[in-house]
Amino acid sequence: MNIYHDALYFPRIKFLIKFRWIFFFIGGLSILFGGYLHFHRSLFIIYTLVMLLLGLIYKSKLILLVQSVLVTTARFVFSPESVPFIETFILLCLTYFITGLVVSVLVTNNINQRKMNLNLTLSFSKLLDSRDKYTALHSRNVARYSRLIAEELKLSKQTCDTIYMGGLLHDIGKVSIPETILNKPAKLTYQEYEIVKQHPSTGFSIIKDIPSFMNTGVLDIVLYHHEKFDGTGYPKGLKGLDIPLLARITAVADAFDAMTSRRVYRDEKDITDVLEEIKKNKGIQFDPEIADLFIKIVERMKGSLIKS
Repeated sequence: MNIYHDALYFPRIKFLIKFRWIFFFIGGLSILFGGYLHFHRSLFIIYTLVMLLLGLIYKSKLILLVQSVLVTTARFVFSPESVPFIETFILLCLTYFITGLVVSVLVTNNINQRKMNLNLTLSFSKLLDSRDKYTALHSRNVARYSRLIAEELKLSKQTCDTIYMGGLLHDIGKVSIPETILNKPAKLTYQEYEIVKQHPSTGFSIIKDIPSFMNTGVLDIVLYHHEKFDGTGYPKGLKGLDIPLLARITAVADAFDAMTSRRVYRDEKDITDVLEEIKKNKGIQFDPEIADLFIKIVERMKGSLIKS
């Protein structure tokens, strides 16, 4: 039985779980020190903080119940006048248990929500990639490359997770494009290309009302990943730093995977030629700083970057 919360979806919990014995040791010392010096008011705060910490770490109700009994026992030992009757002991025990349980339930719900969001996003990306056998896994590749750039830029863990999510969803608007256009083996007509150019706006409309994507940067990635640094992109014609940072990152990753993947109308390009193409388009299609950074990543990782 897994008694801890799933740290994969909540990195801060991983830190608490990893160093839990240090926190417990500090809490124990505080209770012992405060008990001998009769800091009873401070002890009440410490007992409560200990149960809050336990709720953040453990998801097992049995463990929380046992811990609440131990905390109540410690209070009885160091402040017996605050626990004059057995009824008081039971009441305090239940109070501490409920305190830890409420925190634990909140953490569990938060983790489940994150799991659901990720599973929903993966389902969207699989649905999109399944429509074109030549671009299968394109969304995952773009997400992975984008996160590598974000990590190289030393962006926060939350931002790196956001850009990965946005990479998975960046082309979701293409679900509205007929397969005859998506899989056309020849050059698109002007009218067909205009239909393709609608997919960022369509994708934005599809996911804009999902609460977990609001105010995170995911919507910016979906809407602006085809904007160009010189202002000739679509759908808004944004230029330079007016294009959101996460969208500028995804644009480089998207172009790289598109050029290194086989398409219905051409074979994949050699990685050396792709890097030269990115270099030529610095300041035109791509943010020069991000393009240079990604080129360094590719050259450093070499063959291990591109997965089948």
